[in-house]
Amino acid sequence: MMVRKNHLPGLVLVVVIIVGIMPVQQAWAQDLKCFILTPPEQILEGVQKIAITDFAVTSSYDEQTKPGGSKNIDKILTTIERVSDKSRKDEPQPFPDAGKKLADLLISKLVEADRGVRDVGSGFLGLGRKEGRSFQQGARTNVFVVVERERLDQVLKEMELGQTGLIDESQVGEVGKLLGVDAIITGQVNAACKDSWGKETRTRKKNKVEEKYEVWCNSRVATASTTIRIVDVETGQLIGTREASNKQELKKCEGDYGTDLPPANQTIDVCLQNIAGQLINYFMPRFEQKKFDFAKVETKEFKRQAELAKKSIEAYALDDAFIQYSAILDQDPYNHAALYNIGMLHEVVGNYKQAVEKYNMAAQLVSKEDKYRKAVQRVDKQERFWAQLRALGVELIEHDFSASEEEKTAAVLPRVKISGSGSDRVELRAEPSQASQMVLRVPGGIELEVIAVAGDWYNVKLLDGRQAYVHKDRAKQIR
Repeated sequence: MMVRKNHLPGLVLVVVIIVGIMPVQQAWAQDLKCFILTPPEQILEGVQKIAITDFAVTSSYDEQTKPGGSKNIDKILTTIERVSDKSRKDEPQPFPDAGKKLADLLISKLVEADRGVRDVGSGFLGLGRKEGRSFQQGARTNVFVVVERERLDQVLKEMELGQTGLIDESQVGEVGKLLGVDAIITGQVNAACKDSWGKETRTRKKNKVEEKYEVWCNSRVATASTTIRIVDVETGQLIGTREASNKQELKKCEGDYGTDLPPANQTIDVCLQNIAGQLINYFMPRFEQKKFDFAKVETKEFKRQAELAKKSIEAYALDDAFIQYSAILDQDPYNHAALYNIGMLHEVVGNYKQAVEKYNMAAQLVSKEDKYRKAVQRVDKQERFWAQLRALGVELIEHDFSASEEEKTAAVLPRVKISGSGSDRVELRAEPSQASQMVLRVPGGIELEVIAVAGDWYNVKLLDGRQAYVHKDRAKQIR
């Protein structure tokens, strides 16, 4: 008999790893990931229409030729020629369009209505994907009217600035009035890239013997740094300024897949894209992902309502979850978990006054629950944030959570599960008697609401609204 000695330790190791990376079960029933609008660092009060000019550019590109030995006279001459060219005054400036590209990137982000919203990971190790969304009606990130580039170019041409596309702060007032804007964003960008060659020592096996060898590697360091200035057109005053920078490092060695580095301007473009994200967050609101942990309803009597609410939250059906928690409160007005969860539903959609009211009630019932007190503080902060956002013309539309008496009653009605499988059929009667007329036959395994109990019979509500009776032998009550 063969004994596989090494399998058990390997299995144990795998189990340990999986257990180690699995999240610890918390005492919370359900969490919801969604996006909440947050204000920018700098509020531009009174600014509605804005223009962005091309940025001034200073740049450099140091490209080193791959060394080829003393016999490679062509490469030596090429290096000498490049050094000579750098001393020429008429040498073209590297990355000359970096200022225009950065301006265009900022403009493209200014017009995005849901900037920051993305799909979110879910499930084990985040392998599943769920649609990223916000439940705040009226929340948006495109708070400014942006002047189109064609209109800006036309005005600059009229002022005989069309060749450079640049303006200084002394010209902001005149340009801004011609454009009809409240503020103009100007700035400068410095782009630098350096490619250098060097040798790296590596190890390989040859005839089962390890040997060291050297390869040439081309390394790149690209950086871009920017300063923007936001100028009020009417007053000429500086109302905002921000610096941002980004660095990218690449390396390609002999033997690597694709031995050449990408064009230098592509690497600078990556720097500019990252810088644009930093700059736009300075003066524009953005959506940020938040995780909302709903409290666990401990009362066994309301297990079914809590489970239905959990499933509704998973499906983003917040109104259905509200009905379930409201039904619990109708029967148990002092259920602190249901109060807290209703408060959280209000917070998710931006009904902050209602959220604070429910959170305070839950905190009064369970004063030692730290999460309840923190929720009150969190919503107070959000209300202050939205006072700032309203200055940008962003207004939340209050979500109308409502639960009718009929809906709440239906939510707490017991249910029965019909016996058997989907291939079986169970007869439902018009009256609580086997001699009564059959209404229809339903498949096993389905769940139906119970309206009343008559002896050994359940009076159930069908999907089409009709009522019928099923014997207790053919159905099991569930909660």
